[in-house]
Amino acid sequence: MRILPAHILALNYLERAEEFMQAFRNLPADPPPAWPRYFLLTHAVELALRAYLIQTGVPDGKLRGPPLRHNLKQLLIDSVNAGLPVRPAARREIELLDEAHRRFWHRHPREVTKPVFVIDYFEAHGTELLQAVRRSLHPTSPPT
Repeated sequence: MRILPAHILALNYLERAEEFMQAFRNLPADPPPAWPRYFLLTHAVELALRAYLIQTGVPDGKLRGPPLRHNLKQLLIDSVNAGLPVRPAARREIELLDEAHRRFWHRHPREVTKPVFVIDYFEAHGTELLQAVRRSLHPTSPPT
């Protein structure tokens, strides 16, 4: 088995994140909460954050296990601490998606009711985050 260099792995994660974001945009908006779209957007954010952290030297294996696995809030905190330029407002909004993503609300019906955010609201924040990661990995690339 051949292990990819970190910069190639980071680019692969980012490419996958962009594919999930595009799938989010392509999928028709069902009435909220639109669980498939919820998954696509939050997973795109997770993959983009992983791409950034790998590029900064965090081993992929560390990102796959606790406490970082599927933890959008901690991945975001670690990314910002490592220099990812994301506005505080976007950070706060993306952190709101952490519990639903980490606890797989999009995959499994819940017995306990809790308010669920309308995922379409978060598209701009997710897009901002992906653009920040893309600029960090490709400083000369145009925004998408």
